[in-house]
Amino acid sequence: MSRTFEKRAWQRWGGALLLVLLACVATPAAAYMDVENPVVDSGYNPNGIFVLDGSYVMNVGEVQINITNWGLIGSTYSIARPWSDAPSCQWPAGSGNEYLWSAGLWVGGVVLGERLCSTGGFGSEIYPQPDDIEATIYEAIGTKVLRPAGNPEASGRREPMPAFDDDGDGLVDEEVLNGYDDDEDGKIDEDFGQIGNQMFVLTNYDNTRLAMENFPDHTPMNLEIIQTSFQWENDQVDDFVGFDFKITNIGVTDIERVYIGFFADSDIGPRGGAGTAEDDMAGSWPPNHGSPGLVRASDGSFVPLQVGYMYDAAEMGRLDGYFGIVFLGHDVDPAGRLAPRNVGMRTFQSFSGNAAFEQGGDPSNDDERYQLLSAPIEEWDNDTAQGKQADFRFLVSAGPFSIMPPGESLSFQVGMVVGSGLGNEDGGQGLLANCAEAALTWYGIYVQGINAVITDGGDELDPGQQGRETLLCREDFDSGGGQNPFDNFKPDYMDGTCLDPEWVLGQPGLTDDDLFDYEVDGVTKKCAMFNMDNCFECARQLGHICGPEDFEEENWNCNDPDLPPSEAAGCTGVGGLDHQIHWLVGMAPPPPGLRLWPTDSRVHVYWDDESMITEDIRLRVIDFESYRIWRADNWDRPFGSSLVNGPESGLWQMIAEYDLVNSYVTTREVDGVTYRDTIPLGANTGLESVRYRPVCLDDARFAGLADSMQVVVDMDPQGRQTKRPDVRDAGGAPNEFFYIIGVNNWEMYPDVLDTFWATTFRAADAGTVPPTVEKHATEYFEYIDREIHNGFIYFYSVTATDHALDPEDVRDGTYLPTGPGLVGDPGSSFDNTVPGTTAQTAEERAKFGVNIYVYPNPATRDALAEYQELFPAGDDPTGVRVTFTNLPAARNVIKIYTISGDLVQEISHNGLNGAGHVSWNLMSRNGQEIVSGVYLYSVQSDDSRFEDFVGKFVVVR
Repeated sequence: MSRTFEKRAWQRWGGALLLVLLACVATPAAAYMDVENPVVDSGYNPNGIFVLDGSYVMNVGEVQINITNWGLIGSTYSIARPWSDAPSCQWPAGSGNEYLWSAGLWVGGVVLGERLCSTGGFGSEIYPQPDDIEATIYEAIGTKVLRPAGNPEASGRREPMPAFDDDGDGLVDEEVLNGYDDDEDGKIDEDFGQIGNQMFVLTNYDNTRLAMENFPDHTPMNLEIIQTSFQWENDQVDDFVGFDFKITNIGVTDIERVYIGFFADSDIGPRGGAGTAEDDMAGSWPPNHGSPGLVRASDGSFVPLQVGYMYDAAEMGRLDGYFGIVFLGHDVDPAGRLAPRNVGMRTFQSFSGNAAFEQGGDPSNDDERYQLLSAPIEEWDNDTAQGKQADFRFLVSAGPFSIMPPGESLSFQVGMVVGSGLGNEDGGQGLLANCAEAALTWYGIYVQGINAVITDGGDELDPGQQGRETLLCREDFDSGGGQNPFDNFKPDYMDGTCLDPEWVLGQPGLTDDDLFDYEVDGVTKKCAMFNMDNCFECARQLGHICGPEDFEEENWNCNDPDLPPSEAAGCTGVGGLDHQIHWLVGMAPPPPGLRLWPTDSRVHVYWDDESMITEDIRLRVIDFESYRIWRADNWDRPFGSSLVNGPESGLWQMIAEYDLVNSYVTTREVDGVTYRDTIPLGANTGLESVRYRPVCLDDARFAGLADSMQVVVDMDPQGRQTKRPDVRDAGGAPNEFFYIIGVNNWEMYPDVLDTFWATTFRAADAGTVPPTVEKHATEYFEYIDREIHNGFIYFYSVTATDHALDPEDVRDGTYLPTGPGLVGDPGSSFDNTVPGTTAQTAEERAKFGVNIYVYPNPATRDALAEYQELFPAGDDPTGVRVTFTNLPAARNVIKIYTISGDLVQEISHNGLNGAGHVSWNLMSRNGQEIVSGVYLYSVQSDDSRFEDFVGKFVVVR
């Protein structure tokens, strides 16, 4: 599809989305069904249903990607749409360099003999239900739902966190984050599973009336698609966004020969650059099509990968990044009958709108799209030849999945990855290395799931040894009237795809030392542990696709009972760890809660102790080491960036660090003598110098509130309240208990009530029935930054670091720091502010007189540029400003006139909040930039103690 035609398509269906709430829509159970119109018949929908403003951006890592809830991933950054100012796939974050125009999920299948395809991306056919007021994007950070607001009881703790069964009902992560009571227990989203530092969840369908109105040729397969995306802040894993799709057949007909694909149109280049769509190159790795290549990962193992990618081939200003799609997981069948045997790509297809479909152009109907999804390896497209760059798109797919009956689901995991250059098999840097880290993150970790058992031979066995990670039981296999196949299994070699069958027959089978009784769902069964991934382990150990010789020559050794941990990278089922948790990576402590208070020539940075009390998600112990305070200066708002999504990573500078006082021990050998050195772990500043006691705790106006709040806290001995109880209910009725103990006396100070509740302690008491759980008393810290200038935009972040611990020591219960650990990224949690003068009180005006002025004055081109000139944006077309300062502590109106008395602009300012400054972007009330000249201004206050003031300033453009 040419970009011109593509734009026309967007005008057709993108415009339809803007009016979508006027459309009739479908229920998900059948092809479609008329329902009442939610706007005309039911009134205005406050949720808006379709997220069209670009406000949901994966933005805690170096890859910033816009997420919508109507099939599009990216922001189509080069055309004018409400969502197009958002980062599309910006890397590095905040740079303005884009690596994606549009992407989306494709699902193809055969229904009643017809080849169908439902697509996201541009021309999306995948939408939410517009009659569903809960249909939006759900954002979770730190196990809590950040957006949409209004459900503080939602909780996303997941294994291996403590109390990962959030609601204590014996089920784990049974809720989909969707605003509904999925498990019908009367609670909403009370037990979902938070993945990563940031998570988005949305639910779409392919059978809405809107899709069929926009695309009359679209025949839905009746799919429900739950899309979840995740991102992490750590430097090792911040160059990708992970996606997890659950695709369910909600129709009444089987879907056969299913393929799942991911489409991407990159248009790589800087925002505002010309011709970014026409100079892309497409390719796939490894060169041996159809088989994975092995890339060394950061843990020393090798990771099997297949990647489709694009890169920039511009003659001038070429970007060095590579954008890639890597498949991480999907349903598999070792026999290859119901699904592919292994995770991987079925095909790689690149195409351009400059040709007909038969000559490599865009598909135009479902049958052609299905042809691309199902293309055999012989039709795998080669890499773009040098000099042949064009407006390419590419598609990677997986399958076939033989049948998806009604009610059944398929899962699909994929990473959108960017790296500097393609890289190579050795890892290190580049796209391939970052893809390997995405794969490690998907693999996650193994933890102990089955406690020690007594075998039939009488010995104690800690399952998860010698590479055997999977529990199988005899009763789960059908003997068919003969010998149970379970008894013939070779526990070390359950994956025979890389083995000589005759050699396997000669390997040890099950013995009494392997068998044990184990209760599964209330039934005691005869079970054993098995190695189901020996071929996968071998590839990860040796760095190549293994064959029989690698096992016969014992090159693979995950089944060695004496294998040291240092050589176990790539092995599963070792060290007593038998339960896999996907999408898990070691993370620095979470960033603390942050608040900024700007004032004259300084900023007060406040934070809480969240980082100090949160256990490491993998080790399940507290490993906090330090707080780091960061500031970003000289931000110029590159195209596609915003205050919300923050500055590029290169602007962050650490301005202070405060750490615990501790040390670690290292050993060194000199001339055969071993020396032990005790090394300070950091600067050992301690935290006392930045501890902060909230002023309200000692304010005489709140005398007695501490005692009242202690009663409130003690009335919740099981710790069910995760926030301060409300003084009034949603209907405005007072909490009668609060009136009895007097808390209502301060209900006009909600922030003060929150502070008293947070700082109130409750001791644990095992002697009560049920036992009383401890409530932590929050601590606070303050840092004052004085190295700044009034009127400039500053970003601040407080992050945490941890110290390294030996997992073996942690399991033994005796552990000490072994060195520096992980570091939080300032881009994952930040705020911004503009310091300036405080508002002048009436007493100060009477004592010191008027001191209102404008800066810079004269506002020359150089002075405006020096005063943090920004790139233009939709709501700020000039990017320059002048500031009126020392304004009164009142509600003020500033009127700006030409020298001849014509009113140019009127600005409102509220000095009652303490700020004594306001800026103007030199735009007139008619929406035009002002010209050079002398301008007069007046400041009028609603407080009669401040007389009107008239001043002037000069603009030289």
